[in-house]
Amino acid sequence: MYKLQWNKIGVVAPQEGYEKNIGTAGLLKGVIDNKLVFGGGANFPGGLPVDGGTKVNHKDIYLYEIKDNEHVLLDQIQHDYPIAYGPSANYKDKLYYIANKDESSSDILQLTIKNNKLNINVIGALPLTVENTIAEIYNNKLYFGIGSINGKNTKELYSYDLETKTFEVETEFPGELRSQALSYVYNDSLIVYGGGAAETYSDGYKYVFKEKTWTKLPDVIVDNYEYSLLGADWCKLNEDELLVIGGFDRDVWKDAVFKLSTLTGEEHAKYRDAYFRRPVEDFKWNKHELVYNLKNNTWIKLDEINFEAPCGHALLSTDDHVYSIMGEIKPAVRSPYIHQAKK
Repeated sequence: MYKLQWNKIGVVAPQEGYEKNIGTAGLLKGVIDNKLVFGGGANFPGGLPVDGGTKVNHKDIYLYEIKDNEHVLLDQIQHDYPIAYGPSANYKDKLYYIANKDESSSDILQLTIKNNKLNINVIGALPLTVENTIAEIYNNKLYFGIGSINGKNTKELYSYDLETKTFEVETEFPGELRSQALSYVYNDSLIVYGGGAAETYSDGYKYVFKEKTWTKLPDVIVDNYEYSLLGADWCKLNEDELLVIGGFDRDVWKDAVFKLSTLTGEEHAKYRDAYFRRPVEDFKWNKHELVYNLKNNTWIKLDEINFEAPCGHALLSTDDHVYSIMGEIKPAVRSPYIHQAKK
């Protein structure tokens, strides 16, 4: 059984024009050449929304190398426009990201590293916007969807051919409409778990690429407790296991969505104000380390993380370590930290 010892190893460098980094959520994220690549994302530099703060999306993308548990910033660049909540897909020595360029189109970005410097190339364009969807690469095709397309949740999974630059609807997801699902390619299959909408989801599905068929996977239930994966992230622990950290509490989420969408007038304003001012612990976000065995289709629980449960963070895996980077720790509040654990 794994025992992960988490250490806070640093604070992410400030974005250009800012004195300090207060953290972002909804990040571009990946690993290239065993180095950490992440950036973009959104935060509230002016304070809580109930105090007049507004959400800001960022342009900065970072390249970090971890040496002797020290974080070394190798490169920091700015994209042409802010990026947040788009899907990332790591493949071999490249990182792909779908970035909303304007209100009706998005770019497919390809990130590479040369001489410890980040390079971004626009390798394709889509006539639609993409937010909080999944993205994976298989057989030279970028698969994306099951999330918000043109501002509306869809069950459609698209395939974009990286060679011919054409895309089509590949299949329709069999689960409920949702966004922020998790995905992973394993043994010629696409694994999709979690996400949410008005409620959180703990269900999973497997799509076999060659057969174009879906099958149901076990729900995320450990010790008779059903875990929400909405807002969580996962990464490779070893060849057959994924580590999951974070996620909104299903009951707190459902109650908040209901009240914020049904209360009106003074009642709504009063609840909203109190909601954003609640302490971190009231939200009950998941601090348990969950492990999904891809081979056996089983879920187990390890220990608890020793830092605030994040949502919308980057959970990344290098050869020897896993990293939890930034993310939200309660609505509108972010963490600027990099946490590391040895596998």
